[in-house]
Amino acid sequence: MRESFWLVLFACASYIVCQSSWAEDGALRNQQREQFLSLEKQLNSLPVSKLPAIHADIEELANYPLVPYLKLRLAERTLANLSDDTVEAFLARYAGTPIADRLRKRWLDLLSQRARKAVFIDAYQPGLGTRYTCTYLDYQLQLTDTPDYWFEQVDDLWLSGDSQPKECDPVFAVWKKNGRMTTDMVLQRVEKVIRGGDRNLLGYLQRRLPDSYHYLVALWRATHRNPTTVLRYREFPGRYPRWERPVLYYGLIRLAWQSPEKAIKAFQYWQDKVSFNDVQIREIERAIAINSVLEGESSAEEWLSRANVPAADEDVRHWHLAYWLRQRDWAKVLSVIESAPPEEQQQSALRYWRARSLGELGFHQEQQQLFTALADERHYYGFLASARLQQQPQLADRPLVVSDYTIAKVSTVPAVQRSYEWFKLGRFVEARREWYHLNQRLTNAEQHAATLIASDWGWHDQAIIGFANTGYYSDVKRRFPLAFADEFRQRASQHDVDQAFAMAIARRESSFMVDAVSPAGARGLMQLMPGTVNYISKQKVSYSSLLQPEQNLEFGMQYLKYLNDKLNHNPVLVSASYNAGWRRVLQWLPTEGEQELDIWIENIPYHETRHYVKAVMAYRYIYQVQLGQQSELFDTLSRMKVSADSLTLP
Repeated sequence: MRESFWLVLFACASYIVCQSSWAEDGALRNQQREQFLSLEKQLNSLPVSKLPAIHADIEELANYPLVPYLKLRLAERTLANLSDDTVEAFLARYAGTPIADRLRKRWLDLLSQRARKAVFIDAYQPGLGTRYTCTYLDYQLQLTDTPDYWFEQVDDLWLSGDSQPKECDPVFAVWKKNGRMTTDMVLQRVEKVIRGGDRNLLGYLQRRLPDSYHYLVALWRATHRNPTTVLRYREFPGRYPRWERPVLYYGLIRLAWQSPEKAIKAFQYWQDKVSFNDVQIREIERAIAINSVLEGESSAEEWLSRANVPAADEDVRHWHLAYWLRQRDWAKVLSVIESAPPEEQQQSALRYWRARSLGELGFHQEQQQLFTALADERHYYGFLASARLQQQPQLADRPLVVSDYTIAKVSTVPAVQRSYEWFKLGRFVEARREWYHLNQRLTNAEQHAATLIASDWGWHDQAIIGFANTGYYSDVKRRFPLAFADEFRQRASQHDVDQAFAMAIARRESSFMVDAVSPAGARGLMQLMPGTVNYISKQKVSYSSLLQPEQNLEFGMQYLKYLNDKLNHNPVLVSASYNAGWRRVLQWLPTEGEQELDIWIENIPYHETRHYVKAVMAYRYIYQVQLGQQSELFDTLSRMKVSADSLTLP
């Protein structure tokens, strides 16, 4: 194919001038969108020989923001016939965008097929994927006179817990031939595989070890499958102590999370025989201490005291605090707070519990002062502090202000215009890809502008993310938008669910991202698992329907009604159950007597669920205010108690 029409496609002197405003949403813009979709379809389906025929149609659409994607597709389809200069010009023009990244990958594939090594090296950029990096390193090693520098980069590729693509085989072969695949390197990779990689690699790795080291791979396998292996002392012969120690360390921590009692026994045996370093000892004691609390072991107090050293992780102090809260030993609670580093003591949780402790110990004036300061803050603990002061929590809404000039400047950026068009077309993956690349290059002030632009579009998830990324949390109305408010109101009313509660759940679950899919498979605004929906609705629901906002909200309301009925409409238990499952939540309730709700929340075993509940309660209050509802939520929470069979208010 001739390249002459490419010169015309690149003829626009100013990239921004070639673009039109994202605000254009009239009949002409809708017509351009239809033309774009039609041309996109043709570029994907026409034979290469007929592609020049649509050149005039692309030119006719030249001022539409997504035309670069038509040019990209045209370049991809005709890449084999384009000169290096043409491809380089295209990449330079769209540098720093997903458009350039996509074409660069296709070009690197072609250069690799043609074994054009020097050109591949010049065209390569980091961050495109492991297979491109491996080919790049392979070519560098073939052409260099100083291989050691490149071998060090191969080391990093080798030390992966996952299987690497076939493009890495040649570079690993050269690397191995030059003596880099040492026993240490193989054993390091074995550990990475065990700790979360592809365990099918273990056989491959074992074959690359001397016979005398094979038992170590077997030990790793056995300890992963059953951590009580560390109690079978003869399984660890001490032949290679340096490499047996990581297995023991791994096994002791796993065993601690299964059975603190057995882990204590094993640790006491091995501690004098194996040279664990200070960090390893601290991590083993941390696991024993925390799970001793969770399992209600009598030794919990002893191990918490051992684990709560100045260098300990925050979660050790959290569980030390939670343990004494459960006992209602307020002096010990204060002691744990005082053991934290000064900056940690300023965290909202510790300030709240300091105030609670002082009040329980009779220091009411000091408590009042702490609660008063905390009540000025907009979060779960601030709202609780307000309730304990018998005052309404304040939102302190301070809308973000950005100059008109900065808004106008960012609005004309081509990536913003492309994002908007993808957003309007419902192509959210492409829109987010453009938006992500854009924000990598913006100043903080420009990111603020982009965040307001996204909010103005109704692109709620990216506005929420933008406020978080820039650290501006006081624009309450934009951070907690009334997204899909009419749909929420209608369906909440139908299923006797509080609208503010449902919106708080959606805000926490997906930030109102309609096409959100979690690693576990939860889908849509309310992040519903297909199996849960099938059970609740008593029908087979398609995965795609859960990405439709109306369908997702309908099933989400059905699920919230189900949980409300199960849990006596208790918002804390319902929110915890939405995250962790209601059967598990019921297991967390006190087995004897009653427990104050704020103490119970602090003792929720799962870190994720604990923070989830706090967030949803705060979000629910914010949405109640946003919707103009009278709210006594935190007043109720501050007085509520839970038990195994009842929910009571004093």
